[in-house]
Amino acid sequence: MPNGVGVWAVSDYRLARQVLADPRFSRAAAVAPDVPNLASIDPSPDSIVSLDGRAHARLRRIVAGAFTERRISALRPFIEARATELLDALAAGEQPADLVSGLAAPLPLSVLCHMLGIPDADRESFREWVPVLFDLDGESAASRTKAFRIAEYMTRLINRKRREAGDDLISALIQAADDEGKLTNRELVTLSLALLMAGYDSTADQITLAFLSLLHDPSRAAALRADPGLVPAEVEEVLRANPSAPVSFSRAVTEPVRLAGVTISPGQPVLVFLMGANRTQHDSGNQAGNPHLTFGHGVHRCLGASLARLQLATVIHLTLDRFPHLALADGVDDLRWKPAAATRGLAALRVRW
Repeated sequence: MPNGVGVWAVSDYRLARQVLADPRFSRAAAVAPDVPNLASIDPSPDSIVSLDGRAHARLRRIVAGAFTERRISALRPFIEARATELLDALAAGEQPADLVSGLAAPLPLSVLCHMLGIPDADRESFREWVPVLFDLDGESAASRTKAFRIAEYMTRLINRKRREAGDDLISALIQAADDEGKLTNRELVTLSLALLMAGYDSTADQITLAFLSLLHDPSRAAALRADPGLVPAEVEEVLRANPSAPVSFSRAVTEPVRLAGVTISPGQPVLVFLMGANRTQHDSGNQAGNPHLTFGHGVHRCLGASLARLQLATVIHLTLDRFPHLALADGVDDLRWKPAAATRGLAALRVRW
């Protein structure tokens, strides 16, 4: 890894599924104090994505109730309306326009604010604080101040929702937590911020990468305009071949494990190269019944997968329909990629129409 730590990397589809589903490959062990960090950004040890066993299952049950198909489907009108507003603003502005700052980034943040029940009056401040969750230089005074503010804000919001519940994700989490065994405010804050981290940057970057793929090959965009029914399949192909999160969170084995002819010792970190695994699965021709691993596999599979799919499908359909001649304004070699971060994506994607 860039920091000099050695890691086992798994890029074969069959082995990747095995690692992601095998409880001996532990997330909790990977964030233990004596295990070296592989990245500058890693969820805290008490985050839902860092827990195993009963502790993880308890939080998973609480969150799952807030991500039912009914709840996700109910978000469709909001997603469509917000995407249309952003496209209207793009159309009224100058060309070339940046599809990242104008569409890909604000859409998932708006959706998450709406889901969490962030009041409209607070959303501008919230948007300013959220990037600190993905700040690789989190030791700066400004970053610490923003991190404190967002944690303080979420604590106040949860207290407010306890007194006066609404039809939103935090209220649903509070109700589910009470049914399962009450969560502390600290646990609810950590859980809410974990969901925000999981659903914002990854979706924004995935939208950007989807349009990069489509505009780099205009025939694909033309096919979707001619037959919008192809959009869901295109979403799956982009997720498979060009995921914004190309590797899994690290795991560490809790006992010696023999894998593909080598022995992995307890405490040694293991990463699944999701993009590589997806492509070996595709190349083998064995896709039937074996979906891509972009959202993970096993007990830690992403609960927000259907929400990400809905946003991708909606924004692709509406954008291609609104701009029949949408095209890249820069050559591929001139694109600016984000610096090292939790997910991969573009700093900007300039387009014309």
